[in-house]
Amino acid sequence: MWPSISVVIPVYNSSDSLEELYERLLHILKRICQRYEIIMVDDGSRDDSFKKILQLRSKDRRVKAISLAGNFGQQNALLCGFHYATGEYIITLDDDLQHLPEEIEKLLLTLDKGYDAVFGIPTVKQHSLYRRIGSKLTNHLFNRITDKLEGIKISSFRAFKRNLLEKIISEKTSFVYISAIIFKYTDNVGNVIVEHDSRKYGKSNYHFFKLLTLFLKLYIYYSKSSLLKVFTSSRPQYEIKDIRL
Repeated sequence: MWPSISVVIPVYNSSDSLEELYERLLHILKRICQRYEIIMVDDGSRDDSFKKILQLRSKDRRVKAISLAGNFGQQNALLCGFHYATGEYIITLDDDLQHLPEEIEKLLLTLDKGYDAVFGIPTVKQHSLYRRIGSKLTNHLFNRITDKLEGIKISSFRAFKRNLLEKIISEKTSFVYISAIIFKYTDNVGNVIVEHDSRKYGKSNYHFFKLLTLFLKLYIYYSKSSLLKVFTSSRPQYEIKDIRL
């Protein structure tokens, strides 16, 4: 049993999935850890996502509710949540139920083999074509601009410990990409095979232009070329509109 776990979830237009996500997290977290918290960061949703998060918090104070003052992006929403995480072990997963909460234990067991971070990698991804192409391009780019070992893959379903969290939240770059920051500080990273479900509610927020923009920003902000720094922004990492801790 692990001492304390913080689950950090970026939320965007996912009001329909949050109740089920919470219940499934609750079931597994009660079994595997002594203390836990679920940090949901609403990234400027246009639906009732934050209202749903507040409803969950009203019945369980272990749910921390944060609403950002606009859409700052999944990665920046995660960074915001990290600043309020108190657990010794940190888990990140998406809000759409494609990452199975029941697979969290696999990440933690692998992490305890001595890794600094572990990414859950599905054998078959139930993503759209754009999302699958984007994942392949991102992995290829990471091989070029970071110290990631070529055989290691990345995903937004991951686990790491508090000492790495402290390094991540010290980063001041405007465009945040959590996996790139992880590889800035360590190459002691592992993979574990996990199940991956099809999207149950709504539709993906990813499209070609968004993936292309992400790819370009990754190269500009995280490549070792100092010439590209002229294109970086000084935009705040995030701004909080409402917070209930």
